[in-house]
Parts: sequence; C-alpha cells; structure tokens
Amino acid sequence: MRPLLILLIAALATSLAATSAVLAAEPPAATTGAAKDVGETQATLTATVDPKGSATSVHFELGTSTSYGLQSASKDIGNGTTPVTVEIPVQSLSPSTTYHFRAVATSPAGNVQGADATLKTATPPVAPTRPAASTGGVRDVTPSSATLTASVNPHGAATSTRFEYGTSTAYGATTPATDVGAGSRTVAAAATIGALQAGKRYHYRVVAVNGAGTSRGGDRTFTAATTPTAATLSAGKDPVTYGGSVVLSGKLDGSRRSGVRVRLQTTVFPFDSPFADKGAAVKSSSTGTYSFTLPVTATTRALVVADGAPSILSKLVVIRSAARAGITSVTRSADGRTVRVSGRVIPATAQGIAALQREGSGGRWVPLRRAHVGGDGRYTVTLRARRQPMAVRAVGLTHDGGAHVRGVSRTVRIGALR
Repeated sequence: MRPLLILLIAALATSLAATSAVLAAEPPAATTGAAKDVGETQATLTATVDPKGSATSVHFELGTSTSYGLQSASKDIGNGTTPVTVEIPVQSLSPSTTYHFRAVATSPAGNVQGADATLKTATPPVAPTRPAASTGGVRDVTPSSATLTASVNPHGAATSTRFEYGTSTAYGATTPATDVGAGSRTVAAAATIGALQAGKRYHYRVVAVNGAGTSRGGDRTFTAATTPTAATLSAGKDPVTYGGSVVLSGKLDGSRRSGVRVRLQTTVFPFDSPFADKGAAVKSSSTGTYSFTLPVTATTRALVVADGAPSILSKLVVIRSAARAGITSVTRSADGRTVRVSGRVIPATAQGIAALQREGSGGRWVPLRRAHVGGDGRYTVTLRARRQPMAVRAVGLTHDGGAHVRGVSRTVRIGALR
C-alpha cells in the first residue's frame, strides 16, 4: 500500500504544478500591421505577435465591414518571449474593394485580437477603347496651302492623328502622324498641307489611332483659293502740292478678291532705284477694294502688287509733285506808285523762279515779272501800280529736270494807283 500511495501523491503534485503553470501564463500580445503586396484579388496581411512564452498560433479575420466573416489560414509562431512578425497571404478578394482585417493570436492562455485595419484592392486596368474622331473645318486657305482641323478623344490610350486628303474620296496623300496624348477629354488636332492647286476642290478626313484600333472622321471638302486676275490703281489727285498727300485706290478682279494682301510699291524721281514697298501692306475688302495714303515730295511712280500664285501687278501711276508757291506779303511804296510782292517757293532749287501773273480779261493770266528765288526759296518782285486794281498770283518754277512741276499760289488783289 505504501508504494501506491507514494505514486498517487507524486501524480497529484505534478498535476497541481502544471495547473499552476497554466494559470500563471500570460495571453499573447497582437498588433495588426499594414497590408502589403495588395493586388486586384490578393494581399498579404501582417501583424506583430508576442507569444509571451506559450505556444501560439495566428490568423486574420477579414471582411468588408468590422463584422469580418472571413478567416485566413493559421500560422504557428512557437512559444518564444519576443515579438514575431507574421505574414499570411489571402486570396480570392474582390477588385477595387475596401476590406477590414485584424490579427487574432491564440495560445493556451487565451485569444487576443489586434486593432482593426483596412486595405483596398487594386482596380483592374480599363481595356482601351478606340479613339473618337471628328473631322473639323479648314482655315488659312491660300492658293497653295490650307490648315485642316479635327477633334479627337483618345479615350485613355496613347493616340496619334493624321489627315488624309486629295482631290477625291480616294485621298492619296496623308500628313505626318501627330501625338495627341492619352487623356479622356476631347482635344483639338490640326495639320497644314501644301502643294495645292489654286481653285481646286479637295477632300479630307482625320484618322485617329490607338492600341484599341483606328477611327476615321467624316469626309469634308474645301476649295484652294484662286488668285486675282487683275489689279487697278488710280490717284485721287494729280499733281500734289509739295509735302501733301494723295490717296491711291484700286480694286482686284478675278474669282478671289477678298482678303488678298496688297502692297504699294514706289520709285521717286529720277527713277534710278527699283520699285520698293512703301508703307504697310493692306488686305483687300470683301469687294476687292483697297487704298493707300502716300505723302509726295517729288514726282513718284507707283503700282500695287497683289500677292498670289503668281502675284498680280497693276499698271503704273505717276503722281507729279507741284512746287509750293506762296505770296506772303504785298507792300506799297510811300508815293503809292510801286508795289512789292514777296513770297516763297518750296522746294528751293538753284534755278528756281517765282513768276508773277495778273488776271486778264476772260480769265486769262498774263505774265508780269519774274524773280529768282534765294537759297531759302524766298523772292521779292517790284511792280508798278496800275490805274485799275488787279488780281495777281505767283507761279513757282523749280526747273529741276522733272522732279517738280509748276505750282501756283493763292490769288491776291492789289488796289489801284491812288
């Protein structure tokens, strides 16, 4: 009996010691970590768990709310006394979905849950869509070139555009491809084409290409501009008094008259220089008209050039410059028998003359006296007073080879001899 009693007492002591050890053990500590390697349908959940000396296993609860409802596989992490990093992959998740998850650590000392954390699975890439392409209008049409336009939506994929064009819907020519990006908004596209035939009708359309395919805009047409066939030019007056201005005007003829660039070109006496542009070019009106204001200080030849293919030149116009002649004063001698007429002729020339004339019967002008002008163009002529009043004027003669024609002053009335 005594040996059996000893065995029972030993077993009871062992059981009590084990129960005491269990009661003395601490539950594990669990800290939920961040998810990593998150894809469309999978992720790896992480946590840090301290077994606190007891054999511990770890799993994760997860779901689309804090009610969870799903559970990952379990992983044993031993019975150590230091924190252990735990990573458990999960599969079969839904794309583009937010999930809640938390770590759960289990040991003989109890179960412990970590704090709630969240992850969002990746959104699947959108399959590319063919671009949308709409052929637009045409601008900057000239006899040899034009700019074609269009609207293109890349629909999120890298897209390039080009234009097909030609004299029929077979097209036959194309512009270089141009990138318009990979956005999802409609953007403008344009290309300039050249080597056109004036007056010819052309077809064109836009072509847009991305990874999903090719789209073509509708067919549109335009007609290349034609050139003017004739240009006129006339002067508002001739001659023009030295230093004054003249309005030169004209009109285009032909099927293209509106918006044509027109340039005035001139050469001045003695005409030993070639014609050159004078002032700024103008655009012809909707009816083909145009005008220029030209200051004149010497006889000038002028013409206009209407830009085109080829350019059109007007006939030559000559605008003569008339000397500026003036009477500045009329004085009578003390005895009244003589009258001094003074004035000026511009421009002053070495051979310049001021010729006084009186008005005769029937409106004829009769010569009186002449005087050479000075270096500043001034002159004085002395006349004998007449028994009848008379009207006089000065005629300026520059005698400079043709740079200026004669100019006439205002008419001055001189009283009769007293």
